[in-house]
Amino acid sequence: MAVAGSQHHPQGVAGGAVAGAGAVSPTAAGPGEDSSDSEAEQEGPQKLIRKVSTSGQIRTKTSIKEGQLLKQTSSFQRWKKRYFKLRGRTLYYAKDSKSLIFDEVDLSDASVAEASTKNANNSFTIITPFRRLMLCAENRKEMEDWISSLKSVQSREPYEVAQFNVEHFSGMHNWYACSHARPTFCNVCRESLSGVTSHGLSCEVCKFKAHKRCAVRATNNCKWTTLASIGKDIIEDEDGVAMPHQWLEGNLPVSAKCAVCDKTCGSVLRLQDWKCLWCKTMVHTACKDVYHPVCPLGQCKVSIIPPIALNSTDSDGFCRATFSFCVSPLLVFVNSKSGDNQGVKFLRRFKQLLNPAQVFDLMNGGPYLGLRLFQKFDNFRILVCGGDGSVGWVLSEIDKLNLHKQCQLGVLPLGTGNDLARVLGWGGSYDDDTQLPQILEKLERASTKMLDRWSIMTYELKLPAKASVLPEPAEATEEFYMTIYEDSVANHLTKILNSDERAVVISSAKILCETVKDFVAKVEKAQDRTLENTVVAEAVASKCSVLNEKLEQLLQALHADSQASRVPPGVGPAIPEEDTDTASEESLGESKDQLVNDFGKPSSQKAVKPREIMLRANSLKKAVRQVIEEAGKVMDEQTVQPCEPVSPSCDYDTEADEAKEDDTKESLSAKTTPQSPDAQASRGHSQIDSVAGPAMATTKENLPVLNTRIICPGLRAGLAASIAGSSIINKMLLANVDPFGAMPFIDPDPDSLDGYSEKCVMNNYFGIGLDAKISLEFNNKREEHPEKCRSRTKNLMWYGVLGTRELLQRSYKNLEQRVQLECDGQYIPLPSLQGIAVLNIPSYAGGTNFWGGTKEDDIFAAPSFDDKILEVVAVFDSVQMAVSRVIKLQHHRIAQCRTVKITIFGDEGVPVQVDGEAWVQPPGIIKIVHKNRAQMLTRDRAFESTLKSWEDKQKCDTGKPVLRTNLYIHPTADLATEEVSQMRLCSQAAEELITRICDAATIHCLLEQELAHAVNACSHALNKANPRFPESLTRDTATEIAINVKALYNETESLLVGRVPLHLESPHEERVSSALHSVEMELRKLTEIPWLYYILRPNEDEEPPMDCTKRNNKSTVFRIVPKFKKEKAQKQKTSLQPVQNWGTEEVAAWLDLLNLGEYKEIFIRHDVRGAELLHLERRDLKDLGIPKVGHMKRILQGIKELERNPPNLV
Repeated sequence: MAVAGSQHHPQGVAGGAVAGAGAVSPTAAGPGEDSSDSEAEQEGPQKLIRKVSTSGQIRTKTSIKEGQLLKQTSSFQRWKKRYFKLRGRTLYYAKDSKSLIFDEVDLSDASVAEASTKNANNSFTIITPFRRLMLCAENRKEMEDWISSLKSVQSREPYEVAQFNVEHFSGMHNWYACSHARPTFCNVCRESLSGVTSHGLSCEVCKFKAHKRCAVRATNNCKWTTLASIGKDIIEDEDGVAMPHQWLEGNLPVSAKCAVCDKTCGSVLRLQDWKCLWCKTMVHTACKDVYHPVCPLGQCKVSIIPPIALNSTDSDGFCRATFSFCVSPLLVFVNSKSGDNQGVKFLRRFKQLLNPAQVFDLMNGGPYLGLRLFQKFDNFRILVCGGDGSVGWVLSEIDKLNLHKQCQLGVLPLGTGNDLARVLGWGGSYDDDTQLPQILEKLERASTKMLDRWSIMTYELKLPAKASVLPEPAEATEEFYMTIYEDSVANHLTKILNSDERAVVISSAKILCETVKDFVAKVEKAQDRTLENTVVAEAVASKCSVLNEKLEQLLQALHADSQASRVPPGVGPAIPEEDTDTASEESLGESKDQLVNDFGKPSSQKAVKPREIMLRANSLKKAVRQVIEEAGKVMDEQTVQPCEPVSPSCDYDTEADEAKEDDTKESLSAKTTPQSPDAQASRGHSQIDSVAGPAMATTKENLPVLNTRIICPGLRAGLAASIAGSSIINKMLLANVDPFGAMPFIDPDPDSLDGYSEKCVMNNYFGIGLDAKISLEFNNKREEHPEKCRSRTKNLMWYGVLGTRELLQRSYKNLEQRVQLECDGQYIPLPSLQGIAVLNIPSYAGGTNFWGGTKEDDIFAAPSFDDKILEVVAVFDSVQMAVSRVIKLQHHRIAQCRTVKITIFGDEGVPVQVDGEAWVQPPGIIKIVHKNRAQMLTRDRAFESTLKSWEDKQKCDTGKPVLRTNLYIHPTADLATEEVSQMRLCSQAAEELITRICDAATIHCLLEQELAHAVNACSHALNKANPRFPESLTRDTATEIAINVKALYNETESLLVGRVPLHLESPHEERVSSALHSVEMELRKLTEIPWLYYILRPNEDEEPPMDCTKRNNKSTVFRIVPKFKKEKAQKQKTSLQPVQNWGTEEVAAWLDLLNLGEYKEIFIRHDVRGAELLHLERRDLKDLGIPKVGHMKRILQGIKELERNPPNLV
C-alpha cells in the first residue's frame, strides 16, 4: 500500500546515479524521519514518495535478518531506536516489532558503507539513488552482520550466519566514508570527488575510490584472497602457478616513480597510471605491459599468504593453504575496540598490506576461524593487536586447538594496560598505523621466548569466618599453643623496655603476667597427662619454677625503677638479689598490682630504665625458651604419631621430617634470642636465609600473634624455622601456625585438583582485594559509559579517582582476616594488608614493576616469565600502588613459589582480577598452578642493531641499496656435485639427530617442549629439499637447510651442555650426543663452501648467530634456577682428572666456563686448587675479594655442580 505525499528532502541526499533516474518511483522517509549525513555531497533536493507496508504484507515474506538499530533523523541529527526487518530486497522499519505500518526502502541499487574512519559508534550508511539511511548498531559484530546481510542482497546470494566474514572471499568492496588531503578521483566515473576535502567512499582493503552515488556500480574486483578470486589473470608455467600483479588505476602519491623507466608517474589532474596492490610497484600505462608479470609480494612477502596458496577447502568448508607457498606466514588478530577504536584503522591497514583472508577482527567472530585456517601449517606466527585481554583470548583458543608447538605469538599494544607487550619489548602503546610495514619487518627478526601460563582453579566452598575456625582446646593442640608464647613474651618485653608511655608499659606488663601464668599452667597440664617418667617430669617442673622466679625478679626490678623515679637524686632503688626464692602465683599477682599502682601515679621526672631490667628481661626469655626446648625433647622421646594429634586431614611425612632433624638442630644452635623488633626480623638469617618481620602485638584468648612479612622460597619462616628437631611441637606449628590465633583451613589433599574448575588462565598477574576492586569498578564504569573510557589518559585518570576513593574507604583493610595464603604448600602468616598480588611478569597495572626490581639478591631470584616461578607481594594501600610507579619498593615482597593457594573465608565474596579482568569470587579455594608455556615473539633490539650496522656497511662498500637476503624464491643457481654430496651427508646427520631427539622426547617431555620449534623448522626444510637431491639443489634451498640445521644444533647443544644442563637417561643421552657430534662434523665440512662460510660462522668462541632460535639470554626455558647465568657451550670431551687433583690452571679454566674469568688471577694468587675449591664457602669468597653477591652465588652453585658432574675442560 502506497501513501502519496510529497515533501522536500533535506539538503545532503544524493541524486540519481544516472540520467533519468528521477523517473523511477522514488522513496522517502516520513516527516521528521529523514536521514542526513553531516559530510554529505552537495546535491539538489528531490521530490520523494514515501512507501509503506502493513505488517500482514511483510509476514508473507521470508525474513533474512531483523533486529533493533538506531536511526539518525533530520531533526538535529538525533538518534531514535527503530525495529528493522530485511526481507527479500527490501528493508522495512518501524518503531517496534509489533507496529502495523512499516516504512520500506528498496535495496535494488543500494550500497552500504561504514560511517567514518574510526567508526567509534558502529554506524553505517545505506545509500540508494534517492535516499540515505544512517544507522547505528550496538557493537561492531552486529554492524558487520547487518552489512554482510545487505551485501548478500546486492549479490543475490543466500545469506547465512557464517562463522567468518564472507566478504573476504567474495571480491566485493568494503566501503567507508572518508576525506582526502589532495585531489582524488572516482575509479568508477573517473571524475574528481566533490568538495575541498574530496569526500567520498573508499574501500578499506584495496583503496578503490568512488562517489557515494557511484559505489553501487563499482565492479567486484577487490583485493584477491583465494586462487578462485584471481580468475583468468593467473600465471601458469612449468613450475606450476605464479602470483600476478593486481593493478589499481590512479590516485598515486605525489612522489611516485615508474619502476620501469624511473620517471615520475601519476597525476593530480586526472586518473592515470597504475599501482600493484601487493608489491606497491607503480608504473606508467605504457610501461605496464613490459614490466615483469610475476608479483614478488613486496616488503612483507615473508608474512603474506599469497592468494594462489588458498586453493582448496576441507570437509568443514574452511579454506586450506598450500604450504609450499608459505614459509612463515603471519596470522593477524585485531581488537577493533582497543585504543579508543584505533583498532579499526589497524584492521584496515593490515588488510591493505597482507592477504585480507589472514586478518581477523576479534570483535567479529573471535580467533577460531583464523587459527582453524592456519592449523595445518608446521610453523606460523600470530600478531595480536590489542590489550592483555585480547592476548589471553587468543592463547586460550590456541589451547583448545593444541597449537602451542607450531605457532609463536607477538603483541602490538593497542589496549590500556599492555603489560605483556612491555615485557616482550614491543612498548606500552602504538598509535601510528603508517609504520606497520616496519613493525612487520621487526616481527620477522624477533626472537622466541617461552611464557609461563597458569591455571586459576576455583573450588566454591562456604567456610566459616576465620575467627570462628578456632577449635575447643583439645589434647592435641595444647602443646602447639605453648610454642607460640615465646614470640609474645619477646614482643611485650620489648615494649616494656623501649616504651616511654606508662599506659603501654602497664598494658604489656598485664599481658606478660597473664601469658606466663597461662603458659606454665598449660605445660603442667600437658606433663601430667603425657609424662610418665618422674625424673623427666621433675625436670620440666623445675624449668617452670625458674620461669616464675625470673618473672618475679623482672616485676620487682620494674617496681624498683618506678620507685626510683620519685626519690631524690642520688638515692638508688633497692635491687633484688638473683637467688630469690621461687615466686608463687599469689606473689606474681601482688607484684603485678603493685607495678600497676606505681606506674599509675604521676612522677616528676622521666623514668630511666637501668641495666638491671635488661638483664631480667633476657633471663625471662631464656627461661621460656628452656621450657619449650625441654618439652620438645620429651615429646621426641615418646612414640607419638605426628599427624593424628594435629588434625585428621593433615598429611605429614614422618620419615622426611626425621631425616631433617640434624639440620634443624644445627640451625637452632646458632639461633639468637629476640631482643627487639629489628633483632627479631634478622633472627636466623645467617643459617636459614629467611627474614621474619616484627611480631604484631595482638591477643586472642591470650594467644600471641606470629607474623612473617617476607618469606624465602622453600623454607619455613619465623618461629617455625627455629623450633628444635622433629618434635611434635615443631610439626604442629608448621602445620597449624596462624597469626590470628585460629586454626587455618587444611586441604585434605593439597596436590589434588578434584572438584576444582578452571576459572580462567593467567598470563600476567593475579590480584585479590584492593587492586581487584579498583579494576572491577573501572570495568563496570567502562561498560556503563564506554565513551568516558576511550583513551589511555582518561583510563589512568579513572584509576586515580577510584584509587583515591579507596584511600578513604579502605574497603579491605582487614583482608588478612578473610583470606589465607599458602605458597608451595606452606602456610604464610600475613601482615595487615588490603590485597595480594601474584606476578608472572615484571610489569603490573600499566607498567609498574611491583616486585621492586629485576635483579637477584641474597634472598630472591631475579623475576622472569619463563622460570615457572611466581612472585607474591602484599598490597597495603592505594598510596603504595601509586608510589610503586615511581619508586621501586621491596618491603612488600612475600614469597617466590611454584604454586599458590588462597582460601576465602566468610559468607561474602572477594574481588579478584586476572590480567585486568575482574569479578567477585565467592568463598572457597583458589589455586594457581602451572598450565603450559607459550612461544612469544620478543623484539630483539641487539639483532636489529647488528643487522642495521651490517646493511649500512654493505651500502658503504657497494654504494647500492642492500636487498634483504632472499631464501624463499628459487633462483636458477644450482650446486656443484661435491656441494650436493656434502649437503646430503649433512641432511642425513640432521635427520638422525631429529630421530634421536624424538625418541628421547617420549620420556622427557621437557625436551619436546624446548626443541619442538627448532625440530619442526629443520624437518620442514629437509622435507622440501629431499625430492631434489638426486637432480639439482638450489643455493637458496641449501642455505635454508644449513641455517635450520645450525639452529637445531645450537639449541640442542645449549640444552645438553650449557647453562643448567638437562640430564637425560643414559642410553638416550649417549645417542643424542653422538648424533649431535655427527651434525657438528658435517657443519664443519659445510663451512669449506665459500658462500656458506659466513652463514655458519665456525668460530667456536663466538656466541651462536642471533636468529629466531636464539635463547642464550637470561630468560631461557630451562632456567629452572633463574639465578645462574649461561655457561659457554664446550666440546664434548671426557675429563680424566678428578676435581680433587686440579691445579690452579684447571681452576682458572673452570672459572672461564662460568664466565667469571676476571677472578682467575685472584684464585691463582691464593693458590686455590681443586681440593680447596670444593670446600669454599661464602665467607671464604668474601675474604678472597669477590664483591658481587651474584658472582658468589654462581661460584657456589658451580661447586655443587662439580660434586655431581665434573665439567668438560678443553
